[in-house]
Amino acid sequence: MINKFSLDNKKAKEILPERPENANKGTFGRVLIIAGSKKMIGCCELAVSGAFRCGAGLVTLAFPDCIYDTVTLRLTENTFMPLPSQNGELSKECIPELLSEINNFDCVVFGCGLGRNSDIKEILGELILKSQKPLIIDADGLNALAEGVEVLKNAECDILLTPHPGEMSRLIKNSVDYIEKNREKVVNEFCKEYNVNVLLKGNNTIISDSKATSVCINKTGNTGLSKGGSGDLLSGMIAGFTPSLKGDLFKAGCLGAYIHGLTAEAVSEELTEFSTLPTDCSRTIGKVIKDIIESE
Repeated sequence: MINKFSLDNKKAKEILPERPENANKGTFGRVLIIAGSKKMIGCCELAVSGAFRCGAGLVTLAFPDCIYDTVTLRLTENTFMPLPSQNGELSKECIPELLSEINNFDCVVFGCGLGRNSDIKEILGELILKSQKPLIIDADGLNALAEGVEVLKNAECDILLTPHPGEMSRLIKNSVDYIEKNREKVVNEFCKEYNVNVLLKGNNTIISDSKATSVCINKTGNTGLSKGGSGDLLSGMIAGFTPSLKGDLFKAGCLGAYIHGLTAEAVSEELTEFSTLPTDCSRTIGKVIKDIIESE
């Protein structure tokens, strides 16, 4: 039997990780975000900000070395892992360095703005097969995965996929129309077949655990989130919560989606849904979390 639910502030407060007084930055976990390319740099800033604003103690950005000057000028709180690149995107030459470092982190995000060169699929495959840390796959990571989704069946780590309907369409080789008409069924079947958590974006985002035994229907958000960069922010937010939730990607996905939606609602009250930007949502995360903490 499937446990289906939605979050409200009371339930979100119950999931929200505690912040012990005797903590240090290591207490709240190390997040690795593998993102960016010469054509897509802003995603790095959004994902990093999402992770920090949702509690991560340390965030490292791994990115193509060809964008080093731009990225390091824009970001200040995180550390950097420049990696070998080719034609403005990551090269598979980065695999040995990534594999040597990956298990030093508590959660990994892969895919935001990486581009679609053939090396991305190979890099992702190595992470899926050899990393033991919770892995969030988004954006171009999902596009790479669609070329060989069976690799998920041999994963060594817990995985959360965060597709929009178009990306889900490529993963299951079916139409967006079919997915939109059968959202819960599609997610349920995919989770069972591949033993992964899935967050299917859209109106009433669906988050399912890897066994399809618990499903959260997210009721927050509005069309202000229909902007490039919103997904990058969400992936970072989920990663930020994951270490303090003891690696539970399902809980982190539920909480991240709920708060992500509330930020858009809060921003659009002042700026309208037309003018809400992911950067506005990022700056509003703290206020939303404060409201949840103070709720009865």
